[in-house]
Amino acid sequence: MAWMIRSLRKVGVVVFLIALCVAVAVKQPEFLSVDNLKDVLVQISGIAIAAVGMTLVILTAGIDLSVGSVLALSGCAGSLVGLKLAESGPAWLATPLGFLAAILVGALCGLANGLMITKIPLTPFIATLGVMGVARGLAYYICHSSPVQVTPGMRQIALARPLGVPFPIVLMLAIFVLGWLALERTRFGRNVYAIGGNEESARLSGIRIHASKILVYTLTGAFAAISGLIVAGRLAWMMPQEGDGFELDVIAAVVIGGTSLSGGQGTVLGTLLGALIMGVVRNGLNLTAVDYNVQKVVIGGIIIAAVSVDVLARRLGRVGKG
Repeated sequence: MAWMIRSLRKVGVVVFLIALCVAVAVKQPEFLSVDNLKDVLVQISGIAIAAVGMTLVILTAGIDLSVGSVLALSGCAGSLVGLKLAESGPAWLATPLGFLAAILVGALCGLANGLMITKIPLTPFIATLGVMGVARGLAYYICHSSPVQVTPGMRQIALARPLGVPFPIVLMLAIFVLGWLALERTRFGRNVYAIGGNEESARLSGIRIHASKILVYTLTGAFAAISGLIVAGRLAWMMPQEGDGFELDVIAAVVIGGTSLSGGQGTVLGTLLGALIMGVVRNGLNLTAVDYNVQKVVIGGIIIAAVSVDVLARRLGRVGKG
C-alpha cells in the first residue's frame, strides 16, 4: 500500500501540474503564450537551482534553513568584489572573479553547516539556523545595509538569451541534468540515498557518512550562491535583505516534488516539477490579480497536502512491516 501511494504521488505530481496548467490557461489564455511561459521558467530558476542542493540535503534526512541568507551574503560578496575590480582593475577580471567569490562564499557557508552537523555534532535544524543568522548579519555588515550594484558583465550574463532562451533557464536545466546524473549514475548519489534510508546501515557498509554530508551541504551553499548571482544579475542590484523567506520556497519545491522529509526517497526531476507547480500557481494567481497574501495561503495548503501524503505513505509502510 505504501509503495502504491508513493507511486501515485509521483504520477500525481505530473497530473496535478498538467491539470493546473489547463485550469490556468482556460481562465487566462495568455498563460500559454511563449513569453509568459519563459517568464514562469525565469521566475522559478533561482528557487529551482537552490532546490537541487536542498534535494541532496533532504535525501540525507537533513534540512538547510540558511539558503536564503547564504544567497544574500554570496550575492553581496560577489557584487562587491566585482565592483572593486571594475574600479581598480583589472576590469576584465571583475565579472569572473565576482562570480568565483560568490560561489566560494556560498560553499564556505555550506561547509560550515556540514562541519557543525558532523563534527560537533549539531542537529541540521540548529546548525543551519545559526548560519542563517550569521550570514544575514554579514550581508548587512559588508554592504553597510545598502544595495550593491552588480557589474555590467554580471547583468549582461543574467539577461543573455542564447538561441533565444533566457540564460537563467539554460543554467537551471544544466544544473538539473548534472544533479540527475550525480544522483542516478554515481557512487555519490547511491551514498546519499543510503544515508537517508538508514544511516547506521550505510556506516556499516563502509560509506563515509561525514564526508558525504559535508559535501552535500557544501554543494547546497554553492547552489544558493549561484541563485544569488542570478537574482543579482536580473535586478542589477543585490540587497542584503534579498532571499528573506527563500528557504521556505526552496524546501516547498523539494517536498511538493515528492522528496520525503524522512530521507532516502526523492529525485531532482520531482524537484523540478515541484518548482514548476509553484511557478504556475503564482503566475496564474498573478494573472488573475489574486492578493499576494492569498498566494501564500495556497502554496502553504499545497505543502501541507504533499507532506501529509508522505507521512501517510511512511505510516502505512511501518504498518506493512509490522
